[in-house]
Amino acid sequence: MDEKQEVILPSGDWDADGRPVARARLTQLKDQRDKVVEADTDAVIPVVFLPGIMGTNLKSKITGDPVWRPPNLDGVGAILGAVGQMFVFLFRGAATRQRLLNPLTAEVDEGGSIDAENLLPEALARERGWGALMRSAYNPVMAEMHRKLNDLMSAGQLQPWWAEEGARAPAEYGEVVGGNAALTMEQCRHAAHYRFEVWSGGYNWLQSNRNSGQDIVKRIDEVILPYYAKRGVRAGKVILVTHSMGGLVSRAVAHLEKYGKLLGVSNGVMPATGAAATYHHCRAGYSGVSSIILGRNAGEVVAILARAPGGLELLPAADYNDGQPWLQLGDGGPRIPTGGDPYGEIYLSTQWYGLVPEGNTELLDPTAPEPAAASAREEEDGPTLSARTLFQINIEGVAAFHSDIERKYYKPTFVHYGDDAKQLSWGALAWSGGSMTGVDSMQPISDNRNGKIKLRGATGVVKLEIADPADPGDGTVPACSGAAPKADVAGCFRQGSFATGHYAIKGKKGYEHQGSYNDERPRWATLYSAVRMAQAADWA
Repeated sequence: MDEKQEVILPSGDWDADGRPVARARLTQLKDQRDKVVEADTDAVIPVVFLPGIMGTNLKSKITGDPVWRPPNLDGVGAILGAVGQMFVFLFRGAATRQRLLNPLTAEVDEGGSIDAENLLPEALARERGWGALMRSAYNPVMAEMHRKLNDLMSAGQLQPWWAEEGARAPAEYGEVVGGNAALTMEQCRHAAHYRFEVWSGGYNWLQSNRNSGQDIVKRIDEVILPYYAKRGVRAGKVILVTHSMGGLVSRAVAHLEKYGKLLGVSNGVMPATGAAATYHHCRAGYSGVSSIILGRNAGEVVAILARAPGGLELLPAADYNDGQPWLQLGDGGPRIPTGGDPYGEIYLSTQWYGLVPEGNTELLDPTAPEPAAASAREEEDGPTLSARTLFQINIEGVAAFHSDIERKYYKPTFVHYGDDAKQLSWGALAWSGGSMTGVDSMQPISDNRNGKIKLRGATGVVKLEIADPADPGDGTVPACSGAAPKADVAGCFRQGSFATGHYAIKGKKGYEHQGSYNDERPRWATLYSAVRMAQAADWA
């Protein structure tokens, strides 16, 4: 048949089951051209998106009420709603935050708002769990993956985006290891035999990422893959796409659960070996608008994180920055950890520089009763573990988790991270403002729990405060942690002002951590990685 006598009818939208729909129009009798609708494939590659910490909506297992809904900032109405939500948090003290954000009583809440950008019916997006994730940070990239991965080819030709932007070499987008080539026509053709369907991988980010890995395996095995089996649709394995802490969850899925139903993993801005910012937040709280919701001071942050293994697992691991000391104690003072053990030297230390020093012990349990009431309760109910002991147990679990995933990445894994001079992060962190001798002999006089302390020693009083971040990164994860997987993965994209490659820099500043997937560079790396990983699919 003469190709010029054909009219290809592209799919204009999607039906209730997520299948592409093409709509024909009546023409004049003299128009005798054939109208061709390309057949949809019955083979699917599910793409499961794992968000970062605080990116999954949570509700109470007991009451069913929402306990965490991250504020969305993607429109006037959303911003007004976020302002209202922040106003509510303004009056929530440490005890209330600890009670609500309890890893043992919280679970994933899929009832959040959705924006599938008119690509999917809302009911279908909700069925795939999109309502579990922070809408403004994650729904746009989920929609982008759905749109472009299902629009690879038509009539044997690459669609416009793939023929232009998608055909560029990875090096142009900052690839620093892997030596990967641009996608070939054959690779695109193979991927086009599959329909890509994007699911949420929401998880309880308060619990250990080890437990979240188990939950994601259960979701894939009991929800996602059976969904297709019941419909007679072939879907053998999944692709994991992650943001931030979701990368740690993916490593738990792949290595701690030894899960075999993966085509591959794409990790975005993952704190591969941790982030020193977590230490800062436990000693000083968050800054700016984030502080209202996440914690204005050490008291509000510690009340949540000390009981939340998932958050504590974001602390720098033993192999952080290749094991180099990262916490400086005073101007010109020593740097620790010196023995490669941040857990004992910093996190469990009750010295003034510890994660929760002796003077902040009360922050571990803001609901603790007065001594007389505690004694009466112990007589009635028996002895209970102290808040400090529970904290120690959590830190020991963090050390074990870090050890179990150290330098372990699924094959293939692709990663991308920010390395930008204008998105400064704490790679190293310093208590600055004065020098001292005998660090461990210094006695705290005061701690404002916003990063300023006063100490007394043999040489007098020293005032210290946590210095501003000074290392390139994405504003949260320093480049030293984002780049840590580069020797162990199939491809690693470095993006920002310190990157190489025209489109990795493109005259822009780097992207900010939370909103990284709203930048075209991480999206490009993710789409490229998805097509590469799809080459292992063999059920079309």
